[in-house]
Amino acid sequence: MKNGMKKTAAVVMAAMLMGTGAVVPAAEDMGIFSQTAIVAEAASVGKVTGLKSKTLSNSEIQLNWSKVKGASGYTVYMRKNGKYNKLGDCKGTSYTVKKLPNATRENFKVRAYKTVKGKKVYGEYSANWNTATNPQACKGLKVSSVGTDSVKLSWTKIGCTNYRIYQNIKGKWKEIGKTTGTSYTVKKLAPATKYQFKIRACKQDDKKTNNNHYGKYSGVVTATTKKSDKITQADIDAMKKELQEYSNSKAEYVNNHYTEFWTYGEEYTTLEEFYELCISESTPQNSSYNDVYTISFDETDIVTTTSNFKNTIDFLYGEFTKSYLVVYVETCPNGNDVYNKPCWSVYFLR
Repeated sequence: MKNGMKKTAAVVMAAMLMGTGAVVPAAEDMGIFSQTAIVAEAASVGKVTGLKSKTLSNSEIQLNWSKVKGASGYTVYMRKNGKYNKLGDCKGTSYTVKKLPNATRENFKVRAYKTVKGKKVYGEYSANWNTATNPQACKGLKVSSVGTDSVKLSWTKIGCTNYRIYQNIKGKWKEIGKTTGTSYTVKKLAPATKYQFKIRACKQDDKKTNNNHYGKYSGVVTATTKKSDKITQADIDAMKKELQEYSNSKAEYVNNHYTEFWTYGEEYTTLEEFYELCISESTPQNSSYNDVYTISFDETDIVTTTSNFKNTIDFLYGEFTKSYLVVYVETCPNGNDVYNKPCWSVYFLR
């Protein structure tokens, strides 16, 4: 009768523990008293918590978790074909999974066990943990085409979620875009300017997270945008500045006698102050001018154009030795054009 009660108690306890996920050895493996002891031990095996990971490379993932009190060891599982298969056992709270494919998502679980009379008694599985290996380093990055304001990059396809594009900006690498394809066009660049780029592949854990894993950077490629075939407003502004500085350097009389000029009853104290006022207040509307040159927008040789203006400045200072010239640039003055094309004009103001 007593043995029957003990057997019944053991069966009831075993049934209760099975409901918690504890694994109980089969009754035929041992006597009922040993089985009861093992069932009691199983009740004290805690569930693994805190499962996390660190991706070490494109083929290795290190798993880490919190210690379970009283555990003899831990068993690690990885999902494959919809089922969790055992990878191995370990005594500590860290396990490195090796020889994995690059840029692949993997899912893991861990559970603790106690060894009782040579048998492993398991606690509950941990929550599953989803992560991924790193992609390979990107290869084959090249400049496939160059424009006046754009550079097209292309590279070899590898396994990944997307590719990240980086540009060297003032000595620092900055991510400027991403794509799922094997080419990317960088736009809004300046003409005739050198740029540097590199890329790397990215693998996301799954579609719902932003936990990214990156491959190594590709090599760096350099591209120089083409010179613009049109004179831009930036060209005009730069030309105006250059011509003004040239004009100021030629105004020998003014540079030596600027203190003799008066405005609003006050004497100029510095040459810079004199020119600053001349440039800021002189326009074709409120000043006289010696000459005006009007050139169409499709003029492509800004260097020759600037040189011609300098020759004109030399001529005008030869005619008016005690004068100074202020260069003023105006776009399409009074609606004028040159040969029915949009134009801009340069005035030499006195």
